[in-house]
Amino acid sequence: MTLPRTFHPDPAAEPYRANPASTHRVKFDARVDFTNGGYVEAKDFLLDIEGDSIAPERLAEMIVSAMNLLRAGPVTITAMRIVRRGEHQDSALPIQD
Repeated sequence: MTLPRTFHPDPAAEPYRANPASTHRVKFDARVDFTNGGYVEAKDFLLDIEGDSIAPERLAEMIVSAMNLLRAGPVTITAMRIVRRGEHQDSALPIQD
């Protein structure tokens, strides 16, 4: 699939649920336009996924749900890739005394 692509998430889609035990995550860049004006962008954002693949249409639904975005309109995904947990920089910084 060629990106960028714009999707119109189904408001009745299954809600996103984080799963810290998942072995894979999707790392993506996206923009969500709001129906009442304005937008929010995500760069190198990570969401847990079940399995090792995700359809971009489902990713658009997950973005809106995970961020609890009311009045979300079109979602444009400009980049996405599947990463294995631990193969990217997403761990917490060590606590310093």
